[in-house]
Amino acid sequence: MNKKAFMELMQFPPQWETLQMYPNALFEAQVSSYEPGNELGSEHDRNGAFHWWLRKNPDSDCLLKLVALSKIDPDQIMAADVRDYIRQSGQCNSAVIRALDDC
Repeated sequence: MNKKAFMELMQFPPQWETLQMYPNALFEAQVSSYEPGNELGSEHDRNGAFHWWLRKNPDSDCLLKLVALSKIDPDQIMAADVRDYIRQSGQCNSAVIRALDDC
């Protein structure tokens, strides 16, 4: 399965690609563990993508992109949880906090 098809199947908004937040390394890790039916819980893969970035201790620019992606995620309950983790990030600055407060 190619990256675009996987992203569509797992309901990743296209902004993940346009913001360059779905690199090949992340895609390859996720697609390698895909089993038919996983798309029924696609929020788990999207949540995994957020946490893939958060484990990298991203800078504030990356955190702002994650906030933006969380705002448009199809599962806003999961996205709200991700925003709590973004707020706890060591690189969370006042600009990130303002973006989080706008959610």
